[in-house]
Amino acid sequence: MQNVQHTPTSWDARFFLIAGGFMLINTLCLWARHFSGYQLSILWPAIPAIIGLASSVLGLYKLHPRIVSRAPKLAKWGAGFALAALLALSIGACWVIASAVLGDATRGVGMQALIGLFMVAMVGAFICNALACLRDSASRTLGVALLVPVACWGLMIVVGVIFGPEVGLALDFYTNGLLGAAFLTAGITLKGQTDKAACDAPNVAT
Repeated sequence: MQNVQHTPTSWDARFFLIAGGFMLINTLCLWARHFSGYQLSILWPAIPAIIGLASSVLGLYKLHPRIVSRAPKLAKWGAGFALAALLALSIGACWVIASAVLGDATRGVGMQALIGLFMVAMVGAFICNALACLRDSASRTLGVALLVPVACWGLMIVVGVIFGPEVGLALDFYTNGLLGAAFLTAGITLKGQTDKAACDAPNVAT
C-alpha cells in the first residue's frame, strides 16, 4: 500500500490565469468603446472586468494554504481582505447590471463609495499576500506580480483623492492591461510551483 503525499492544487493558478485573460479582454473593450464610432454599452467592458477581478479575488483566497505556514497573520488578513473585496464586487456587479437595464446610476455617491471600499480591500489583500510571498525566495516572482495591482490601485486612489474619484477611476483605461499581465504572471508562476511540487512529491511505501 502506498501513502501519497498531497501537493498543492492549482486552483489558485487557474483563477489568476482566468483573471489575466478577462482583464486583457476588458482592456480591449475599453479601447474599442473609446475609439470606435459605436456607442457600446458599459456592459461590454464591465462584464470581463467583473469576471477578471472576481477570479483574482478567488485566486488570492485559494492562495491562503500556500502562505499560511510562512506568515500566518498576513495570510489571515489577506483572506479577510479578499472576502471583503469579493462582497463589494458582488454588490457592485449587481448595481452595474441593474443600472445598465434600468438607467445609469453608476455615477452616484453610493457607487463611488462601494468602488472605494472594493479598491481598499483589494489593495489590502494584495499587499498581505505579496509580503508573505516576498518572504520566501522561491516565491519572489509571485510577490512582485502581486505588487503590480497594488501600485496600479494605489495610483488610482491617490489620483482620485487629489483630482476626484472619476479621474482616478478613469485610469483603468491604462492600468487594466498591467493588471492582466500581472495576473497571468502570477498564474503561470503558481502553475510552475504546483507542477514542481507534484514532481517532487515522493510516494512512500508503507
